[in-house]
Amino acid sequence: MPELADLFGRPRAGQSIVFAGPSGSGKTEVSINLALSLIRLTTVHVTICDLDVVKPYFRLRDMLHLLTVAEAARLNIVEPERRLLHADLPTFPWNLHALLSSPETVKVIDVGGDAIGAGAVAQFRETIMASDYRLYIVVNTLRPGMDGDDRLKRMLEAIRTGARLAVSGLVANTNLQAETTADEVQRGYDAVKALGDDEGLPVVAVLVSPEYADQVVHRLSPDAVGLLSVIRIFNRIMDTVGSQTEF
Repeated sequence: MPELADLFGRPRAGQSIVFAGPSGSGKTEVSINLALSLIRLTTVHVTICDLDVVKPYFRLRDMLHLLTVAEAARLNIVEPERRLLHADLPTFPWNLHALLSSPETVKVIDVGGDAIGAGAVAQFRETIMASDYRLYIVVNTLRPGMDGDDRLKRMLEAIRTGARLAVSGLVANTNLQAETTADEVQRGYDAVKALGDDEGLPVVAVLVSPEYADQVVHRLSPDAVGLLSVIRIFNRIMDTVGSQTEF
């Protein structure tokens, strides 16, 4: 299967890769896995930014133990200050504009899971647009409210309007964790592909877990298999905060 960094074209230093999507779509997991994939497959420095003001509870720094010392040295993590980690208000680092405009790193940016969350990143719109950016919408069609063409279109438009950024592509992340079946992955891909066809957007990745990857890979359509990649790091494993929120 292709590596996640390859499906996103191995972004180069100076580029910004922005992920948005409805709550529970898995955009944070995609962000984390792409950042780690880039660190391991390339020599670029990566900045991963947690701009999710809807559920800002995930401790991104817990990622560091997954890397060697040399790899960790190329990863810069931007998240709310420790003393504000549980604060119920949107907080961003004071130097975020400078970090987002850096030409020396790939910026992987995780933004909020609804129109309000996406809107919070709009204040950084000019900074992001000044770089070579791509905004991807992560979709899990098995999440509540994502089970129809009209709902998917409304979701896409709400995030696009809130962020005020052009969308570059879609990510099909259809899953029910370990209970996911090949038929569900295929139906999810078909729904996301139909949305993309209507909106003129490509599907750039179809994501599965190692728990069921081998079971589904031989039962998907060839076009879905060509975009298939495995997500290996999950919030539910790395979350040390102890909150009951879902990601």
